[in-house]
Amino acid sequence: MQEDDKMNFEFIPEEYSEEIESLLKDKLARANYEVIMSRDVDFSTLKGRHNSKQIAKTLQDMIDYFVETEEYEKCSKIQKELNKLLDI
Repeated sequence: MQEDDKMNFEFIPEEYSEEIESLLKDKLARANYEVIMSRDVDFSTLKGRHNSKQIAKTLQDMIDYFVETEEYEKCSKIQKELNKLLDI
């Protein structure tokens, strides 16, 4: 990638930054949800790992996001995986 091709976010007006942040948050939450639903990750095997607290925070952030968007079925499925990680 050449220097001219790199994305420069300095030009983005402040009123758009919240919109971009919201779109990124949505895309990340949905992409992470798809990974969870693919069953490629067994959260019960991640207990006690050095990054398990960060994984738990990510899952909780996802639950909070889907509560905001009123997608409660997703919240329930993510909570089940979080419980496996926390051994609840």
